[in-house]
Formats: sequence, structure tokens, C-alpha cells
Amino acid sequence: MAPDTPPHSPQMPASGSPAHGPGHDPMQTEQNVYANVYHALIIGMLISTALFIWGLIQALRHPMTIPLTRKWIQQQYHWSIFWQGLRHAQPTPILLLATLILVLTPVLRVASSIYAFWVDKDYKYTVVTGIVFGVIVLTVILSRLGLH
Repeated sequence: MAPDTPPHSPQMPASGSPAHGPGHDPMQTEQNVYANVYHALIIGMLISTALFIWGLIQALRHPMTIPLTRKWIQQQYHWSIFWQGLRHAQPTPILLLATLILVLTPVLRVASSIYAFWVDKDYKYTVVTGIVFGVIVLTVILSRLGLH
């Protein structure tokens, strides 16, 4: 063995792949998980930005007065009205969808982080991030029940 060649450890065979089996590289898996989290954030941000721009263009092309009364706002939060508005490219549903995607993007990031920490075997942060996700879910449930 040459003096500048490191000895082979029992954990890492000479082939360079871990002893867990061919093709299994934990570092590569970890990098893929974090890359997926990064891409999810970027894609969510780009989609919501594009929808905001489209909604603003539609609002400028078809200006209208929107009565911000309680009744009008409550009417906008029905799926049938929302989907009908999207089909007709109305600005309000487009902007609502953009806002929804913008809000859900970091929630997806929290959910993805739970998986990333689990893959990394960092159970402390898996639990902490799970608690954060639980608080988010609980907040949404309580707000749907009308609790403030």
C-alpha cells in the first residue's frame, strides 16, 4: 500500500460505496432531500409571483369597484365561485390562489424539513419541526372552527 493511500475502513469498502449495499449513498440522499426542499420553495415562489402578476394585469385590464363588505368577502370564499372566477380569469380568484400558494409554500417547506431531518437521523429537529407543523395545523383547524 502506498503511503499516501488511506486505508480502507470496514464501513467504506474499496469500491467507494457504503457497506449498506450498492448504490446507497447517505450523503447523496441527504443532499437530494435538501435540494428537493429548495426546489419546492423556489417553484412555489415563482408560481405565486406569476399568478400575482397575472391577477394584477387582469385587474388593470378590467377595473371594477369591489365592495369590501363582510357579505361580499364571505361570498368569495365558496369553491364554486372561486373555480368559476378562475375559469373566467377574474382577478380576485387569481389573487386568492396566488396568496394561497404563497402561504402554503413555507408550510410545504416545514413538512419537507421533517422528512429531511428524519433522513438525516436528526431526531431532535424532527420532533421540533413536527411540533411547529402541528401548531400550524392546529391553528388552521381552530380558525376553521371560528376560534380566534
